[in-house]
Amino acid sequence: MIRPFQLRDLALVHRLGEQGVVFQTQAALTNIPHPVRRAVVHMLVGGRHSTYVWKSEQRNAAGFAQLSWQDGNGSAHLACVATEPSVSEQDEPATIDEEVWLPLLDDLTAEAGRRGFHNLIAEAAEDGPELPVLRRAGFAVYTRQDIWICDRPVDNVSLTNMMPRQAVDDWDISVLYSNIIPGLIQSVEPNPPLDVGRNWILRENGELVALIHNFDGPVAGWMRLLIHPNAQTKPKVIISAALQQNPPSSEHPVYCCVRRYQSWLQSSLKKAGFRPWGSQAVLVKHIALHARSRAPVSKGVLEAQTVPGTLPSIQGFSHTNGHDNL
Repeated sequence: MIRPFQLRDLALVHRLGEQGVVFQTQAALTNIPHPVRRAVVHMLVGGRHSTYVWKSEQRNAAGFAQLSWQDGNGSAHLACVATEPSVSEQDEPATIDEEVWLPLLDDLTAEAGRRGFHNLIAEAAEDGPELPVLRRAGFAVYTRQDIWICDRPVDNVSLTNMMPRQAVDDWDISVLYSNIIPGLIQSVEPNPPLDVGRNWILRENGELVALIHNFDGPVAGWMRLLIHPNAQTKPKVIISAALQQNPPSSEHPVYCCVRRYQSWLQSSLKKAGFRPWGSQAVLVKHIALHARSRAPVSKGVLEAQTVPGTLPSIQGFSHTNGHDNL
């Protein structure tokens, strides 16, 4: 059964954290995940638990999972899952123990429903062992995304009509968002991230044609692009100008996430100095309040093919370079 994290669980979270599998790519790439600190801080600050500890009825298996969310959003992200490592017949650690993962995810879904969330979102490697397990747990593939990385200086490009986003721009941003993002995705992620990071807009003839979201973490930067296909400015120029606001380097790269419904941007990313890092599936599980049984697996949608799958899943929390971030 699952329950909120308590201080007596510190040893368990610390021990299992290094085997954790991260399902929220932006947080994992821009910060050093620290599950123990996240669990303690969220418990002490307002009692808003983000960490849940699970133990089997026989008490012979255990694990924990962490959630992440934004206020006012009905969706929560599955931040990470960590369980006792099982042992295969060859006495080698197994990546996934479904007998532990499936009931843990079931109980976590029910807990998220009690918290008032309507959806649970996870990002998983296209060719990783976690994806089929998540699908068996009732998650459906809503779209695919490709992660690109730039870790070297790029061309110095500036745009006079690229300006910082202001509150007066928010209506036009919502219109741009509605014109680009498929309705199915809007129902899960209804708002662009305007309250975090730095946001830049581009107007042409008075019309807003691009939104660039930049987030700079202690380890790396993160970029999301909303560019209208009819924009007169070339996407490569927009991307290069956006990089000037957060210049990449080998010690502090910039990652860019491109969903498959914007796959036409990928050639421009390559021209601007990015290279493919990995491909992922974005999965969603719809939550029925207090539901504990696994929902039937639905077929994925919007599965356009672009960059071949690589190894984008981020496992473990063993990095120790002095950063200690949530």
